[in-house]
Amino acid sequence: MGKLLEESYPLIINSVSEINEVVAIGKSGRSKLPEHGESDIDIYVFCSRIPEIKSRKAAIDRLGNVISSANYSERGGRFWGTIDFLFVDNTDICLMYFTTAEMDKEIELVLNGTHLDREEESFYPTGRCATMLSICELNDKSGYIARMKEHLSVYPQELSIRLFNHHMRHDGEDFDRAVSRSDVLFYHAVVENAIDHFLQALFALNKCFFPSRKRTIGFINGFDIKPLNCANRLLQTIELGAKPETLSDSYAVWYSLYKELFDLGNHAE
Repeated sequence: MGKLLEESYPLIINSVSEINEVVAIGKSGRSKLPEHGESDIDIYVFCSRIPEIKSRKAAIDRLGNVISSANYSERGGRFWGTIDFLFVDNTDICLMYFTTAEMDKEIELVLNGTHLDREEESFYPTGRCATMLSICELNDKSGYIARMKEHLSVYPQELSIRLFNHHMRHDGEDFDRAVSRSDVLFYHAVVENAIDHFLQALFALNKCFFPSRKRTIGFINGFDIKPLNCANRLLQTIELGAKPETLSDSYAVWYSLYKELFDLGNHAE
C-alpha cells in the first residue's frame, strides 16, 4: 500500500461522514487496505437520502490534490447504489451511496425468500446480506451498521429451506446429451450451472449467506454439513470434465456428490 493512500484514506472517510445525510460508513471485506494494484476499495455510505452531487463533491474537494481524479454519478442503481469513483495513489475507491430505507427493503426481500436466484449474471441477493454481516464499520454514528449486523446474525430457518429446495436442481437430460456426444464445451456449460446451484444449496443448508463465487473452497472447508471430501470432489468434477474421454467419469463424481447433498438436506432437522 502506498503512503499517500494510507494517509488520505481516513481523511476521505472523515470528510464524507460530515455530509449531512450520511448516517454510517462501512468497508466491504477486511479492514486492511489493499496493496498497490491488488484491488479496489468498496465503501458503503448509508444515508437518510442520497446527497446531491455538489455536497459529495465538496466533501472530496476539501482534500485537495491527494485525489488524482474523481467521477460523480447522477443516478444510482439497485445493486451498487449511487457510485462516486475516486482514484488515489493508483487505487480505485468506490463510494457507494445507499439510503437506509432502500437497503432495509432489499435485505428483507432476501430474508423472506423473494429473491432466490442470481441476478444480472453475477449478483447474488444473499451476497448483500453476507456483505452487511461482515462489513467493517468505519463510522457508525447512528448505530445503523451495528443494528443490521444483529438483525442478520440469525439465519432464518425458512430461508434455508426455501433456498435449498429451490437450488437442488439436477438436469439429467442435458448431462446425458453432453456425455453421449463427448461435447466438452456443452458439458462445461451444464456442469457450471449445476455447480452454481449446488453451492447456493450447500451454503443455505449451513445457514451461511452465499456471498459470491470468490474464495468458495475456504468456506466449504469450514462447513459442518457437507458431502464427504466435498471440495476435492467438486474440483475433480471440473478436472475430469475437461476431456471428451473422461466426461462420463466427471458426471459420475458429480452425480454422487449431488445425491449426497440432496440426502443431507432432506435428513436435516
